[in-house]
Amino acid sequence: MLNRSRLMGILVAASFFAAASASAESIVVGAYPANPPWEYKTASGDFEGYEIDVVREVAKRLNLTADIQDMGFQALFAATNSGRIDFAISSISITNERLKNQSFTQPYYDSDGTVVGKSGSALKSLDGLKGKTIGVVAGSTGDAWAKANSQKLGITEVKSYNTQQDLLMEVQNGRIDGGAGELAGFQYAMTKMPGLQILVRIPTGERFAMMAKKTSPLIEKVNETISAMKTDGTMAGIHTKWFGTAPEPGTSTLTVLPVPKAQ
Repeated sequence: MLNRSRLMGILVAASFFAAASASAESIVVGAYPANPPWEYKTASGDFEGYEIDVVREVAKRLNLTADIQDMGFQALFAATNSGRIDFAISSISITNERLKNQSFTQPYYDSDGTVVGKSGSALKSLDGLKGKTIGVVAGSTGDAWAKANSQKLGITEVKSYNTQQDLLMEVQNGRIDGGAGELAGFQYAMTKMPGLQILVRIPTGERFAMMAKKTSPLIEKVNETISAMKTDGTMAGIHTKWFGTAPEPGTSTLTVLPVPKAQ
């Protein structure tokens, strides 16, 4: 007959191995849910979006399930570093600064930045930002661009918001002069929110990818899977589904690339 302490030991061990087995069968992905069309939640609480389709297809091909967790944008970086999540998505741009502390898969989308404003705005160029108040999503590349260029362009104030929706509502209501951020995300949002228009397109060379901790053991295998998705047309199909058009030739949505390295 088992004594109490031995029985408890067996139960703890069984629990540990069950957790390890569950972890081994899933890939944990952090996502910022207020970021359509890349990732967002439906009324039922399910995740949908361009990058959600990418990670679910990656997981499927690796015989894993995608465990997608709701996180704030800035929290994604700490979560990958600590190993709390395996990967992060949310239109995260590959930058040399980020590559010093994180690893990335090859990119799967090329983007530009933009300034969006209220319909009828007279602002048509970056020079027109002088004396204006510009909003950004905190921690985004739009945030970094606005702060880096505010003095040169004469921007009076850069205001930070927690979500893209909050930012665009401020633009829509005329409380700020414009919002700086990623072009595709704004274009998608404008189909849902009337009264907005793209004012200025900002060439940035941004490319989006899945982000992981620096020493991730999964990065090469996931990168190979993304290469296969590009080669067989799956990645192009995801692009067409979410943007209504095929990706342009020569973009990272179609071109197979290696894991990026810090320069």
